[in-house]
Amino acid sequence: MTSPESVSNPKGMRDLKSDEMKVRERMMERMKGVFRLYGFVPLETPALENWEVLSAKGAGGEEILNETYNFEDKGGRRIGLRYDLTVPLARFVAMSPSMPLPFKRYQIGSVWRYGDVARGRLREFWQADVDIVGSESMLADAEVIACTIDVFRALGFKNFTVRLNNRKILSAMMAFAGVEGGRVDDAFRAIDKLEKVGREKVLEELSQRGVGEGASGKLMELLSLEGSPKELLGKAEKLIGKAEDGKQGIGELKELLSYLEKMGVEKNVKVDFSLARGMEYYTGPIFEVFFSKEVGSLAGGGRYDRMIGLFLGKEIAATGISFGIERIAEVLEGGEKKADKSVFIACVDESLIGEAVGMARKFRENGIPAMVDLRKRSLAKQLGYADSLNVSYVVIIGKNELKEGKVKLRDFGSGEEKLLTADECIKLIKNR
Repeated sequence: MTSPESVSNPKGMRDLKSDEMKVRERMMERMKGVFRLYGFVPLETPALENWEVLSAKGAGGEEILNETYNFEDKGGRRIGLRYDLTVPLARFVAMSPSMPLPFKRYQIGSVWRYGDVARGRLREFWQADVDIVGSESMLADAEVIACTIDVFRALGFKNFTVRLNNRKILSAMMAFAGVEGGRVDDAFRAIDKLEKVGREKVLEELSQRGVGEGASGKLMELLSLEGSPKELLGKAEKLIGKAEDGKQGIGELKELLSYLEKMGVEKNVKVDFSLARGMEYYTGPIFEVFFSKEVGSLAGGGRYDRMIGLFLGKEIAATGISFGIERIAEVLEGGEKKADKSVFIACVDESLIGEAVGMARKFRENGIPAMVDLRKRSLAKQLGYADSLNVSYVVIIGKNELKEGKVKLRDFGSGEEKLLTADECIKLIKNR
């Protein structure tokens, strides 16, 4: 028999308790509501994928593959747990050649990576993705970004920024600065930290990685540009606009920004030439939702026109974003715990349980979650249990009040009590 002391979760895995799951469920329902408004449809894929899919060159990259859970099944086939939701999407598209395009899908689910475990970094975590497959238009990228902004607004976020850049602009920046060969990726990693660590630390890291003072100076010339998104692109055009990559990248962002302006979401967008995420993966615009220095990034994505072609045998355009469910939930948790309108119905006397059951049914029919005591406890113990459930309200049924057709409604947040009919309770709770 297993002893209680030896029962634990695998390292990097955790249980999500009721309060945490309530926050996540409310959050994900709001997210799904916005996804559907933009015409995204749900897709579910297996947690397990064939190793040939997960390890395809250009899919996850060497670093991610080193963190992938993989093993041989009983039939000798090598399989692994998905490390993101994009590679399974690419495999699904490759298996559905007659599917109408563009294909707009959303998916929410767990992914697994065998990395170092730290606060906010687990080996199993949740992601929510939206992607548009089969459109080269910047309008597709604009829809993904606008949908993302509307998601964060629906979740109650106010002070967030969508940082925007382009893979082609970054390539042109490196050519402008004279950074070549293996130092290009090193330079990308260094400048991507600018928002977190500041100019001096980035210059120090560039020097440590072998990027010369002259090249670093030219990079900083671009990274120090200021102004509105349109002004920034105009200034960058004078420096890198003659290079083909620079011309294309700036042109794409100008078109993208014009769509975002028409959609009324441009105020949340900031052009940031230091954003350098997933450089082996992305082919055009890249974007990231930034909340604060303490929290960091809450979502990130971009255009990846080559990856799906690895499975399909021909290039197919795609763009999308991934939301970090764990990090978003962590920000929301404090304000969400008492956000529901659930009710616990307590009885002064055990003989009134039938009344409680009937009343619970009435609450549920009106869309209000309701619970009754299942252990024949005293009123004090029922109230203690209700408090531990973090319910918003308690209805107390007593014989004297019931003669008048009324019950006591206690607001657990304020402690206020009112003597009301069941219908009045329902009306009050629904209007709160």
